[in-house]
Amino acid sequence: MAYKLIPKIGRDTYVNRCPSLDDLQDLEEQTMRNFISMSVPYTDLRGMSSWDQWTIGQHHGLPTRFLDWTENPLIAAYFATENANDQDVAVYVTDRNQFNSNTVDEEDVFSFSAEDDVLLHVPSYINARIISQKGLFTVHRNPAIPLDETVLNGKACEVHQIVIDHSIIKEFIDDLDWFGINRSFIYPGLDGLAYYLDLKAKGGIS
Repeated sequence: MAYKLIPKIGRDTYVNRCPSLDDLQDLEEQTMRNFISMSVPYTDLRGMSSWDQWTIGQHHGLPTRFLDWTENPLIAAYFATENANDQDVAVYVTDRNQFNSNTVDEEDVFSFSAEDDVLLHVPSYINARIISQKGLFTVHRNPAIPLDETVLNGKACEVHQIVIDHSIIKEFIDDLDWFGINRSFIYPGLDGLAYYLDLKAKGGIS
């Protein structure tokens, strides 16, 4: 529960390198340009929409102004407990209707309407991970401000926290696995399957 509800690019590692928000955006955009040009041997992103390019970059760990969410609470619980390390963890819940607009109306990641500080981005089903994870994103005008401290339509964004006590996390992970929510489901492919079977072999899942 140590992380604030801010996108990766808004964390201190990146913010401390940039004197202003414009500099932070320049760093974010340059990182994405490099990702698009250097990823060609693996997958060619050049013909995709800007939103699809940023979605794939986010999924692979680039620092962006996207904050990950899921429409499935069991998947949210999986991500919360995946690397718990004997600590309490939390699932965060917010109402998507708080956000004025969807990114279908916007040209690119930086095209915010004057009244919007946060956009809701529901991505295209462009890869198996997005489909499995029921992923969607909030996209933040100022990625250094936590979502629960952001003002939307004159009032603070409502975010609720559900805490999972560290003492029940092992049981919780077993229950999620019983429902079919495990790494082989979350990360479709041989890597996710091998990780899941290795975890079972180690006794991490009953």
